[in-house]
Order: sequence, then structure tokens, then C-alpha cells
Amino acid sequence: MQLAEELLLLLTDDETGRMAVPERTLDLAVAGGALSELGAVERVRVVQEHEHVLGSLGQPVQSGRLVIDDEVSHTPDPVLDGALEVFRGMQGRKLTNVLPIMGRALYPTLHRDLAEQGVLRREAPQRQSMIPRTSWVAVDSSHEDAIRRHLGDVLLRDAEPDDRARHLIGLLHAIGAVLVAMPELEVDRERALQTALEVRSLTDVHGPCGRVLAAVDELMAR
Repeated sequence: MQLAEELLLLLTDDETGRMAVPERTLDLAVAGGALSELGAVERVRVVQEHEHVLGSLGQPVQSGRLVIDDEVSHTPDPVLDGALEVFRGMQGRKLTNVLPIMGRALYPTLHRDLAEQGVLRREAPQRQSMIPRTSWVAVDSSHEDAIRRHLGDVLLRDAEPDDRARHLIGLLHAIGAVLVAMPELEVDRERALQTALEVRSLTDVHGPCGRVLAAVDELMAR
């Protein structure tokens, strides 16, 4: 399961199938997860100073921005492939412009993939509803429960974060949703939030994942 899918699960109410954060915030979380995953497998990289790379419209890409590295391959995956397709059309643009569009574009792929895995089930909106909304309720929460346990161990019980936990915690911290995703951490919220900040600081600010977090920070501050 990809980071974007795990973030979607953590930020969706299992019983109602409704998002636990504003839609704009969830957009940033799932897009940030997809780009962080692509950065972790080196499928996207940071353009270096004095390097000449052309963006999607044929314009030179500024140093410090992200581009696709076509010399690196990854195992075919619907979520990562979908994210790459969106990103290729916006390659070279500021991440603050890319992330909101990518997040919105990824939902159909994320929901379809999770449904095929038997994790979520689509429930059509009720006809009498004033604002009809499709919901995605949990069918199998075992993977999500395992994530929650591991993140709880890291944030409250001094467990070492693996790379996956580091990315998840960093993104949840960036969107201000550590406690929203895991309300069980309220028992020691101060420690949980302080540890989340410390875990996030392990991410290289100059790498692709660090650039994603910085862009999320900027968007959340607007």
C-alpha cells in the first residue's frame, strides 16, 4: 500500500466514510504522500544548480524544483503511475501549484485501488440528502490498525521510526493532523506533537521529500 493510500485511510472516518479534515487539506496529504513516495524511490529528483532541464512546456526548470528522472524505474503501481502522469504535465512548476491539483486528480485511483484490495467499500449518497456525497467506508481495517500501532509506538513509546513512519508523521505534522488522524494520542498530546516534530526533522530539507513538506507548509499557511 502506498503512502497516499495510508494517509487517505488515516484521515477518513472508518464508520461514516467521510473525510476527517477539510478537502483542501486532504488534497495536500495524498498528493504529498504520492510525491514523497516517488522521491523515496528516486523516481523524482531535485534539479541542481547550473543543471539544464526542460519542464512540461519546454521551459528551463529552476534549480530546487522537482522533475521526473526517466532513467530510474519503479514497479508498476496504479497510484504512483497516476501521480507521475499528473506530475509530468506540470513538471517544473512550483510544488505549491502542483500539489492541490495532483491531490484532487488522485482520488479516483486511490479509491478504486483500495476497493479492489477489499479495504474500502463505496456507498452511494442518499437521495434525500441536501448535498449528496459518496462515502467510502472501511471493510478491512487491519493495515490501517497496524499503521496506527506503529506510529503510536514511535510517538509515545520511543520506537525507532522507519522511513515509512517518518514520511507519514512528517506529512501529518505539516497539515496539522497528527491528533486528528490518531485521536488516541490525546492521552499525551504534548509528547506526541513534540516527537512528531523531531521525527519530521529527520527528513533532508534539500531532498525531494523535504521540498514536498516545505510546499505543504507554505500552502497550509495561506
